[in-house]
Amino acid sequence: MLDDQRPGTVYWIDHYVVGSDDLERWADFAAKVIGSQPLPEAGPAGRRFITFQDITPCCHHGAMLSPEPLPPSAGLGKGLPRHGLFIRQEEIEQHLRRLDQHDVPHLDPARTSAEGDDGISIAWEDPDGNEFEFWAPDRLPDGAMAGATPVGVGRISHGVYECRDLKRAADHFARYCALEPLKSAEIPADTLVLPLVGGARIVYKQVETIGQRTGGWGKLHAAHAALVVRDEDFWPNNDRMWAEVPEWEYDRERRGFVGAGPDLPARTARHGSPGGVQWFEVRGRGDDWYDWDTNCFHFMGGEPRGGSFTEYEPHTMDWHLPRYLQEHGLSVPSPS
Repeated sequence: MLDDQRPGTVYWIDHYVVGSDDLERWADFAAKVIGSQPLPEAGPAGRRFITFQDITPCCHHGAMLSPEPLPPSAGLGKGLPRHGLFIRQEEIEQHLRRLDQHDVPHLDPARTSAEGDDGISIAWEDPDGNEFEFWAPDRLPDGAMAGATPVGVGRISHGVYECRDLKRAADHFARYCALEPLKSAEIPADTLVLPLVGGARIVYKQVETIGQRTGGWGKLHAAHAALVVRDEDFWPNNDRMWAEVPEWEYDRERRGFVGAGPDLPARTARHGSPGGVQWFEVRGRGDDWYDWDTNCFHFMGGEPRGGSFTEYEPHTMDWHLPRYLQEHGLSVPSPS
């Protein structure tokens, strides 16, 4: 255990998943623009409901096939959620050339400190209208560029999400993720910044209404982000959530969740991975969790390499579950 951090705190964003109307197009675009590579076990994108690609050895990203056409883009640099990826400041021009080469809509580089860090942002948009940015901070965190892609893109720097009540969101993350807001005069009143230990950030923006690219509407229920905690915190973090947050009812016959929309409370939900499905059969609880604004997350365990979380070995529920079952003398019941 790393004794200098609070139990249960979050170190990095391991991965995110966005919606797509065409997984083959998404995979080809991401490979060209980000330099990410398909995971060996992912299989052909066009034959799957969801597909993943490696960005660095410590993070990856994915897309899920939308069950209906995605809503129009809210405008370049305006829509949420938005995901950021680390780049080096001295390589900004090469990233701009690559964006132009592949006809990627983007804004000019802009210096900002409005989301809790000083640096230069390049906002851009994928063919499905998902919002991204290359983030070149004045000081790169240790490990940010470890294993960078062939085109010089590092691991996930931040995620930006919609929120109707910033204090409620801050309280939720303090309770279940041991994260505290960053205080700075340069952060606008409509913005909540939650720094992660490794140097990434979770950012919330105050909005009046929630858009339909968040996960809790039932249409993009696989869209989410995975938050890395220490392996020894994986079960305690989930147990705290299960003790205090309701479960989103799952209809086995319809193979879907009951109800949708932004008025549901914070909740946990059945995750679609093999381990998540098996755990639901064991406990009747899901290891996905939704905040009060329908943004979806789940915890990932991690084992630090070399005594720190600069780099880590990621451990999903599929890794944790067999060890839990063996320790407690349990077996996985047959799916009902």
